Amino acid sequence: MSTITMTLSSPTVELKDGKGSLTASVTNGAPGPERVVLGAFPGAESTPPSPTYTTIPTPLRTIAAGATEQYLVNFDTAGAAPGTFPVKLIAYSADDAPEDYADQAHVVTLNVTKPPEPPKPTHRFPWLWVILGAVVLLAAIGGVIWFLLKDVNVPDVVGKPQAEATQILKDAGFSAATTDKESSSPEGTVVTQSPEANKTAGRGSTINLEIATPVKSVVPAVLGSRIESARTAFQTAKIQLDFTQGSTCQSSPSGFLLSCVVVGVNPDVGSKVNVNALVLVRTELRQSVIIEPNPINLCMVQPQICAIKQ
Repeated sequence: MSTITMTLSSPTVELKDGKGSLTASVTNGAPGPERVVLGAFPGAESTPPSPTYTTIPTPLRTIAAGATEQYLVNFDTAGAAPGTFPVKLIAYSADDAPEDYADQAHVVTLNVTKPPEPPKPTHRFPWLWVILGAVVLLAAIGGVIWFLLKDVNVPDVVGKPQAEATQILKDAGFSAATTDKESSSPEGTVVTQSPEANKTAGRGSTINLEIATPVKSVVPAVLGSRIESARTAFQTAKIQLDFTQGSTCQSSPSGFLLSCVVVGVNPDVGSKVNVNALVLVRTELRQSVIIEPNPINLCMVQPQICAIKQ
């Protein structure tokens, strides 16, 4: 049974001028990180295969255990003939073939319609009707401008998924601009909005939304630290620690002459990673440097060193 699951923000795509998009949420249910690819494939068999008209920025990603990644899926049917084009979206492990996950595919149907034909020009120019139409048009434009400039209440979309919030604002006569914000709120939901709910704003104005993303952990500064201190720092930051190939130790030996020291971190110190993400460290066994105000009596600290053999 696959541990990679996917949900779509919408089962359908609204194409405007042949373009549209949706959000795919891919979750790694495996106990460890997984390299996951989100791919787009023709939804129907044909020879040659039909194009998918789909682009996915950064389709290959490493997803931590239990984490969810948001993929933006863009569609552009410019130049396509009128018709229906099914597209399969499959989230699969980069180490396997996409066919192994075909039973989990989500099919999105793109409907390409024929553009309307331009009206045929008239041979006789009806000046009277043009003048009357101009008067009516000016009155209509004045009414539309008044309607558009009239302030209306901003709907409350805090806590709603991004796609739903954007549609609510669009229906109310507003546009939406979004930015990401780390939050403990459900991923992909609106954390804050500006102007706030029930405040008045002009129709057509932009409502700024902050969208919740998972709270990130910061890779602690452990370069040069003993591995024991690094483990404590990683536990505090809620990050998993593992050793890279080439590490010469995983713990400091007993005594005080040698220490297992962290000499490399991947991702780098200060990088933001998902909670419980796996961060690799490289270690070396080094001599401890101890500076004391008074000389250390080794025979008192470790008498076995000074023991006289009989």
